[in-house]
Amino acid sequence: MSAHIICVTSGGGLPIFSRKRGNWENLPFSVIGSLNGVHMFGKPFGIEMINTITDDYVVAWKEFVDSVVIIGIASGCSVDILNKLLESVFSSIVLIVGTEEIKTQRNIERLKRELRICYPVVDRLLDSLDCGDSNNKYSSDLAGFVETILCPENHLIQIVLDSFTECVDSMFSCVLISGKIAAATQSWWSLHPDELKLLSLLATSGNTASSKDIPVFLPYKSPTVAFRFVACTLIPEVQLCCLCGPTPLLNDIEHSVMQCFKNSTDILNTAVLCSPKNFPSSYVIDGNVLGLLLINTAIGKYMISKSPQQNASKKSTSSSHRLDILRTFFYRAVLNYLIPLVPCKYTSHPNLTEQNFPKDKLASNDLNIGTETYWCSEYHKCHATKVNENVLCVLYSSSVPTHFMRHITEKTLKQLISDKQVYW
Repeated sequence: MSAHIICVTSGGGLPIFSRKRGNWENLPFSVIGSLNGVHMFGKPFGIEMINTITDDYVVAWKEFVDSVVIIGIASGCSVDILNKLLESVFSSIVLIVGTEEIKTQRNIERLKRELRICYPVVDRLLDSLDCGDSNNKYSSDLAGFVETILCPENHLIQIVLDSFTECVDSMFSCVLISGKIAAATQSWWSLHPDELKLLSLLATSGNTASSKDIPVFLPYKSPTVAFRFVACTLIPEVQLCCLCGPTPLLNDIEHSVMQCFKNSTDILNTAVLCSPKNFPSSYVIDGNVLGLLLINTAIGKYMISKSPQQNASKKSTSSSHRLDILRTFFYRAVLNYLIPLVPCKYTSHPNLTEQNFPKDKLASNDLNIGTETYWCSEYHKCHATKVNENVLCVLYSSSVPTHFMRHITEKTLKQLISDKQVYW
C-alpha cells in the first residue's frame, strides 16, 4: 500500500505541504495542480468533487473551514478510511496553528514553516493505512483510535501520576509507554479520540531525549485558544505528558517530575517489558490464539497484541502479517457489523472469506447490528465478540473448530477487562 497527502489553499491552490508513505514517487506539480483544479473549478458551479475510485487507487478531496483543501491518494484503501485520515490530518494542522490562523492565512510562508512540526505526526497518521514498511514499529495503528498498553504496574503508575498532576495544577496528564497510554487522568480520557491520538504522536515523534514545551490547539475542545503541551521523558520509551497554562515554568515542571517519579524507576522499567505483548504476562491465553485486538468504542482506545503467547518471539517474521489480518478484519467486518455508528467498508485481505453467525445472534433492526462475527481462510480464522462498549477481535490458527472460537474469545475478553490494576 502507498499513500500521498496534499494540502493546498482553497482560494488559489497554493501548496502548503505534501507527505507520502510507501513505494511512491513524488507527484509532479502538474498532477497536484490538476487534482486541485478539478475540485476548485467545479466549486463555482455548485459541483463538489468528493472522491473517485480506480482499480488500484482511491482519491478523496475534503475542504476545511473554507480555507484549505486536503487531497488524499491511496492504494488498497477504502473511501471511508481515507476520509477519516483526511480529517485527522486537518486536526493535526489545527493542533499546531489553530483554526484562526488557517482561516486568515495572513502569511502562507510562515504557515508552512510553522506546520513543519506536524510532519512527523502526519507521517504517523499515514502509517495507520499500513503502507508496507514491515520495520515500522507503529504499524499497528488504527485510524481514529488511540493505543493503550495493559501493564500490571498501571495502577502504581496512576498513583504517582495523580500526585504529579496536583503538583503542576493540571487536570490533563498521562504516561506513555512505547507510545501507548498506560495511565491517564479522567480529564485526559475526556478528550476526543483524535486529540488523544495526536497528543500521543506529538509526544513520541522527533527527539524524545529532551523535554517538549509546545503550544497546542485541541481541534475539538479548544481550536482557537492554545494550551501548553509538555512532554518529559522519564526513562527511555516512557514519556509523561500534560496540558497546562502559562505556569508553572518548564523547569518547575521538570522538577516536579523528578520529585514524583524518583522512586518509580523500577516500576517503569518493568512496565516497559510488557511490550510488545501489551498485556500482563501472567495472563494465560489459549494456545490457539495468534493475535488480539481489544477496542473500547466509548472512549476510542485499543490494545493490540501480535505476540500473545509466552514463547512468542519479539522479532517473529509473521508478526506484521498477523497485525495486517487483525486490522483488516476490524476495518471490514467489525466496523460494519458490530460498530455501525462508524460505517466503513475497508480493504479485504487475501485468502479470507467473510461469514457471519446466524441471524438469531444479531440484533433485529435495519442496521443489522450484531454481537459477534467471524472470518475463515485457508491459514487463519478471525472472531470478534462485543460486550457493551468492549469489542475483542482474536486471530486463530485455521485448525481451531469454528464453533469453539466463541468460547475462547469470551473467556479472553473477560480476563482482559476484569483486572482493575491494568486500568482498561
